Amino acid sequence: MLVHEKRGDDARFADLCREHGWRRTAQRRAVFNLLCGDRSHPTVDAVWQDVKETLPEISLDSVYRILDDFSGVGLVRRLTANKVIRYDADTSPHEHFLCQRCQRLFDFSGLDPKPLDNACRRFGQVTAIEVTVHGICRDCLERGEAEAAG
Repeated sequence: MLVHEKRGDDARFADLCREHGWRRTAQRRAVFNLLCGDRSHPTVDAVWQDVKETLPEISLDSVYRILDDFSGVGLVRRLTANKVIRYDADTSPHEHFLCQRCQRLFDFSGLDPKPLDNACRRFGQVTAIEVTVHGICRDCLERGEAEAAG
C-alpha cells in the first residue's frame, strides 16, 4: 500500500524491487514516488503527465506497465469509475464516492461488507468487494447553487 509510504524512501523502493524481481529504474522510481501518499486516484494519463515533468523521456507504455506491475502485487488498487481506469494508493478496505460532475473520487469507510458477502455466497466465494457511490460532491453542489442564483 503506497498511501502510507514516504516519497524518497530509497530503502523501501529497493526492498520492493528486490522482493518482486523488478529492475530499479528511474521510471519505476518516479512512478513509485508520485504515488506515495497520493489520495487523488490518478489515471494513467495523469501519472504520465506528472512523471514527464521530471523524466521527459518516459513513455505512456512504460507507465502502463509499471502501474500494472504495482497493481498486480497489490501495491495499488486499479479502479474503474465511469469507464475510466484510476489507481488508488490506499489498498485498505474502503469505499468510494464518485462525483458525476467533476469526476473526483473520494474515499470513505463505514459500510459493513458482511451483508454483501453473505448475499453473494450463493454464487461462489467472494474475494473482494468494491463499492462506488455516484452523486454530486459538495463543491459542485455549491458551485451549482451559486450558478443558479447568479
